Amino acid sequence: MAISNKTFMSGGLGDTTAAALDKFIPEIWGASIMDYMEKNLVFGSLANDLSAMVAGGGDMIHLPKHEELTAENLYGGGSAPNHDAQINGIAFTTNGTLGTEYQLVVNQSSYSALAITDIAQAQSSYDVMNLYTEKLGYALAKKVDFYIAQKLYQAVTFNDPSNSEADGSSANAVDFTTSGDYDISAEGMSNLVKVIYESDANISDFVLVLTPATYSSLYKLAEFQKYEGTGVAGDSNLLINGFAGKLVGMDVIISNNFVHASGGSYAQTTAPTFNKLDGNTGDTDKLAGYAIHKDALHIAYANGMKARVQSDYHLPTLSTRFVADSVYGCLITSNDGTSKKLFALTDGAGS
Repeated sequence: MAISNKTFMSGGLGDTTAAALDKFIPEIWGASIMDYMEKNLVFGSLANDLSAMVAGGGDMIHLPKHEELTAENLYGGGSAPNHDAQINGIAFTTNGTLGTEYQLVVNQSSYSALAITDIAQAQSSYDVMNLYTEKLGYALAKKVDFYIAQKLYQAVTFNDPSNSEADGSSANAVDFTTSGDYDISAEGMSNLVKVIYESDANISDFVLVLTPATYSSLYKLAEFQKYEGTGVAGDSNLLINGFAGKLVGMDVIISNNFVHASGGSYAQTTAPTFNKLDGNTGDTDKLAGYAIHKDALHIAYANGMKARVQSDYHLPTLSTRFVADSVYGCLITSNDGTSKKLFALTDGAGS
């Protein structure tokens, strides 16, 4: 039987009573599944949602890739007037000379499906409905996050055998943890703050996404064990505040949704490795996490396809089948030049 959005009018074969199944429709599930999906997204929650740009149809969003602009003197400030600009007019740089464009392609599709028997009983129990919607939403969120994590990995690694277009940059790798490990060091935090400010950015615009091993290593640092050692107490102490979600002024998220290249494909792992230098042949560098700028990640969902739910009743099994699916795309921008928006946190820092 084909998948349909039609209202159910009975509870199954032989049901002669009013089961009120018209209330248990895909629209209700869709809203609940979308809610759980959004709650469970990690990388996805950091992305700018550009879905409105494809709300009227289409599967591609074009974003201009501007180079850094400069300002010129006109007059004043003790310098000689710019007579050329005053006589001939101000020179404008056209978009065609500013660079190419980014393209966010909505070409990913994921689904999760289940069948529920005795639909009338399931509909009468909020706990049962809540359980299944949570599972469907979580499954979609994990799939979307896996794809975004894959795109992040491709943006920072070199010589990825699973991705011939890996565009990593050694300038985007920050020695953050001790050599050969995932343990954060004071020197590593200093390195991160330095590169962010050198990229003409503010640390408050970045979010740190760390592996569980990286974040838990904070407890090994004496500076984090006693606030007396820092001379500052309370919420104003950034080191102590790291336990509450901040580290050197940046919000911290702990995730096990990292992926890396393994055996010619991508695999989820809590101990990711990558290749931070061009020319290396092995993915042996520790990937302790990412520092992600608020403008680095972009995501878009096809119109009505963020968490669509379809269903039908299957007579042979006396069950109602539900399919939740999502169609989406992701893009990472501004990852090079003088305004870097993404940093790979790797090992190599001192203690």
